[in-house]
Amino acid sequence: MPNKQSEEPSQEPIQNPGAEPSAEGGTDWKAMARKWERLAKSNSEKATAYDELQEQSKSELQRAQEKAKRAEDELAELKAKAELAETRAKVAKDTGVPAELISGDDEESMRAFAEAVAKWGKPSSAPRTRKPGSFSADAGDGRDAAKRELARQLFGSGE
Repeated sequence: MPNKQSEEPSQEPIQNPGAEPSAEGGTDWKAMARKWERLAKSNSEKATAYDELQEQSKSELQRAQEKAKRAEDELAELKAKAELAETRAKVAKDTGVPAELISGDDEESMRAFAEAVAKWGKPSSAPRTRKPGSFSADAGDGRDAAKRELARQLFGSGE
């Protein structure tokens, strides 16, 4: 026969280990937060002290090597930016699109983007007339009678 106590759930509230009970019987979360904040500050100070100790224990050669590595990385980054700017200027000159509008990581993608912008920005051509501003006055033609009737209905009679 199974034990009756093992089948029933415990009626006691579950508390965090190390939590400080408050006067109401629950956990004092503010006190816990303050405790963890003090520990975090203490650990931060210890980590800073450890980093300083590590830095002091490095040799002059190691410091110089690290400084040179940082300088090389910075130089490589600046060269890459300058190369991209040069490529962007070349594509801008070839396509007629301002360099500020061009985006991409290489010449091929920049060129494709610039051509798409140029195509989008180009105005579509309007229909051309032989003599702009002049209209035929002969109404007996018959070819354009349906068009004239539609224009008269839309815009009113000009007669």
